[in-house]
Formats: sequence, structure tokens, C-alpha cells
Amino acid sequence: MTVISLIRQHQQGLYVDQGAKPPIHAPEMLLIGCVDARLPIQDIGIPYGKALIYRNIAALVAGMEAGVRLGEAAALEFAVNVMRVRDIVVMGHTECGGIRACLDGSQGEEKQHIRKYLSPLRDVRERVILDGGDFVAQARAMEKAAVCQSVENLRSYEAVSAAEAAGRLTLHGWVIDIATHAIAEMDRAGDFWPMSK
Repeated sequence: MTVISLIRQHQQGLYVDQGAKPPIHAPEMLLIGCVDARLPIQDIGIPYGKALIYRNIAALVAGMEAGVRLGEAAALEFAVNVMRVRDIVVMGHTECGGIRACLDGSQGEEKQHIRKYLSPLRDVRERVILDGGDFVAQARAMEKAAVCQSVENLRSYEAVSAAEAAGRLTLHGWVIDIATHAIAEMDRAGDFWPMSK
């Protein structure tokens, strides 16, 4: 049975109260995460309705220096200036296909848009490769370095930098382990520590 078939089956058994009112929309955070289908957004402890979710390949925030990416800019402006969230989290993850594509250079004409999309991580990639290690070690380092870069790139947006300077917004960097769902949290120095400690 396909996923679409399962959704149709679920909808057929759904009781619909015609007088139902939607819950109040009062998110407190913006979670920028990867499009990876294995990410457990519901399982990491975010209460229902408390987070705006913006997903893209590799949880990348390109920043203003990369040129205006309208979806990214609009999501940040909406979260900060309209919904007035208190926290923005960039959540990368282990075993990320986007990070692997960045490391291996995404060669081939069929990956030209992926290569261009990942170009804001070019300098990060070069630093990780210079540090050496096998591909797995480089991928682990790149997952963290990409989150650090994306958190820094958030500050290139006026809405974000102004709200952070005013003390009404806090930025966070996380890497979630895709197998265990354990989160490593970035400190001010850019090092990652288990959130559970």
C-alpha cells in the first residue's frame, strides 16, 4: 500500500465536526530543518502548534550575501516580525543527503541546481576537507559546520539581527541524530554538546 493510499484510508475514517474551530496559532519558535523524511518533528518535544516549521535541503540558511532567496527571507520575516517568535533553531541531522552532496561536489548535469543551492557552504566544505579524516568523519564535521554557518547567516537578515539585538530573539543550532533522535546543541563557541546533559 502506498503512502497516498494510507492517507486516503485515514481520511475516509476521519470524523469531521463541521462546527470545529481551529486552535489558536501562537508559535513560539521557528524550526529550520531538513526535508529528510526521517526527521521526527513531532517526537523531539515540541508541543503541538508551538513551532513554525521551515524545511529545505540540509537545513540551509544561505543569508543575504548569497542573494535574496525569497522563501527563506519571507519565512524569517514572517516568523520574527509577524508571529514574533522568541527562538529560531537551525536543526541539521546526521546522515544528511544534502551534506553528503555538498562534500562530494554533486557532480553531473542532473545535479546542477543542488550544486548551486549548496554553494553558500563552499567555504565550510573546504575547511572541513582540509581538516582531513575519512568521509564519515568529514560528514559529521560538515553537519555541525553547516549548522554553525546557517546560524551565522541568520544574522544577515535585518529582522533577525534587530530582534536579537533587542533581546527578544535567541538563535540556536542543533544536530539531531537520525537513529536515536538525541540532539546535540551548539554553544556560543560553535561546539556541540548533548542536550540531555
